[in-house]
Amino acid sequence: MATEQVRADDLDYSAILWREDGVWNATSVPAQQAVVLDDLLALCKQYPGEGGVYAVVGVADEFFILLHHDPRRTQAFISDGVALLDWDIAEDAADLIDLDWEEEDLEEFEAIGDSNILSNFGLKAEDLSMICENPDLEPDQQIFEVWKRVGAELVWKKLRNK
Repeated sequence: MATEQVRADDLDYSAILWREDGVWNATSVPAQQAVVLDDLLALCKQYPGEGGVYAVVGVADEFFILLHHDPRRTQAFISDGVALLDWDIAEDAADLIDLDWEEEDLEEFEAIGDSNILSNFGLKAEDLSMICENPDLEPDQQIFEVWKRVGAELVWKKLRNK
């Protein structure tokens, strides 16, 4: 299957978010450091985090990838599973968690991966999936809604308005 290699200019945003002393923090990540998910995860390991560290990448106004890393495991969530057919970075996210998928099972605008990725901060799996399947929300609006639901909307707004 031929997928498109993601380039730095394909990324709409890339960031790392973490909680420390009950407060969300965020930092942007240069796109060149986010096109390879292993590099992005290596950056995550440099930050403290109550409940682990999150990395998020928005790709070509089509989908986002949310990663969660803590010392025990790495989780990945892709907002639109069809991205696996078109983008190598989505395939890389699926490979990180050994996600077993078949092309014929993928549905457009249906999220794929670990939908419990933010459950330790109160966002239920079904709510995360519902946000991503909302046809009225673009991917950047979806991720804002995600951060809003876990109380990180202010750091996300500040980060995106730089």
